[in-house]
Parts: sequence; C-alpha cells; structure tokens
Amino acid sequence: MRFNIRNRQGEELEIAVDGLENAACGRLAFVQHGLSGHKGQVMVRRPVQAFVDNGFVVVSFDSRHSFGASDGSLEFATLTSFIEDLQTVVEWAKNENFYNEPFALSGHSLGGGSILRYAENNPEKVSLLVPVSAMVGGKYFIRSRLLNENAAYQQWKRDGKIYRENKNHPELNGWLSFNVVKDMLRYDLVREADRIRAKTLLITGDKDISSTIYNNSKLFEALKCQKQFKILSDCEHLFTKPQNAQDLYQTVFEWVKENV
Repeated sequence: MRFNIRNRQGEELEIAVDGLENAACGRLAFVQHGLSGHKGQVMVRRPVQAFVDNGFVVVSFDSRHSFGASDGSLEFATLTSFIEDLQTVVEWAKNENFYNEPFALSGHSLGGGSILRYAENNPEKVSLLVPVSAMVGGKYFIRSRLLNENAAYQQWKRDGKIYRENKNHPELNGWLSFNVVKDMLRYDLVREADRIRAKTLLITGDKDISSTIYNNSKLFEALKCQKQFKILSDCEHLFTKPQNAQDLYQTVFEWVKENV
C-alpha cells in the first residue's frame, strides 16, 4: 500500500507499507534506503521481505533529495535530511493502527547512518537494529574514500559536486554536492554507539569499499548491546549480484527469527 505525506515544510514523501496482514502480531519495522537511492532497491526490498516473513508490518519510504518519488533535489541530500525524514515517517506512523513500540529499524548506507542515529537518540523505542553497509561517520567515510577512490574523491572535493546517474530513470540524473561529506563530519556514530540498546546485526560486503569491514568493525567494537557482525562474500556496496540479494535476505530473515 502506498501513502503520500508531507513534512512540516510541506514537502512530500512517498511511503510503502508491506505486511499489513501481520498487523495483529504487533511487530513493526522501518527500512530506509541510501544516498541517491530509493525504496525499490534490493538493499531495501530484501530486508523488507525478511521482516514481513517474520510477521512484521514494514514501512519503507523514499527519502527527500534522492532518486525516488519524494520531493527534493539530489544536490541537497545529507545525512541530516535523511535523519529528518526517518523522524517524519515515524511520527506519521504513530497515527496508524499498525504502530507499535519498540520497533525494528534497517537502513542501507546513508540510511544505515540515519537509523543508527535514531537508535542512539531513542534507545527505548528500538528493539532490533539492522544497519546494512552503513555510513558510520564522516571521518570513516573519508578514510574509505581516500584509501579506495582517492582520485575521484579529490576531484569531487575540488569541483564541489559529482554526477550521479539513475540507470532506471535517466531523467532523474543529477549532481551530488560535496556538502553531503561536510554534513557527515557532524556525525560520529561509533562514538555514541554505546547508547544503543537494541539487538543489532551489522551487515557489510567483503568487497565494499565505502562501508568497509574496518568501519563496521569499529562500530561493532563500540556497541555494548547484544550484537552480531555478518560479512557477505563477493559482495560490493550495492549488492549487484543475485547471490548478494539472497544472502542479504537469508541473513536478515534468520537473525530476526532468532531475536523477535
């Protein structure tokens, strides 16, 4: 089911709700995509299905300033805007008959950073936490870029913007501002990870050069909650291979089943 809501600034966000047949179970999850992403990506849809198959109602949505159906322009995307959008969607859900606390959160990349911040700020509201290839802080993001994509990163920094393509909808192609990196530097999700109480499953790929094993290991070490760290084999940041999607689904499904 699709819903269109507006935030306090009057900007529209499109929401998808799956698993409404599970409403009587009292289980709820929110899933957020990553930078220049959308709610239809495999990194969103596979966790959504894993939660639905475990009896959850699942809310996913297109964040503003992304390649989805919500308002905004890519150049204005930041972790701060993603955090605001998650808060907007949670507030909307409070008025729906499927709403329950505590709830589960999952997010990919920048969406992973967003859910980590929400769980740190609202530890009593989150029961399960599944960051997928998460952005864990500005300094960690920059470290990954300098080690793995130094020339492209330096060019992005010099130009102040980088071009991003939407292969499915070329009309949505746009420029990603370097301001997204400056905004990331406001956040260190590792430093405050000890505030998280939710059972947490960290997932990343062994070939992910953005949300690296190093970055996730630092976060994992800082977590004081019940936790697990899963590294998927032959997997890059965007889970492009069919096996990556299956591995992601199975990992989330089995962990959620064991922890609800």
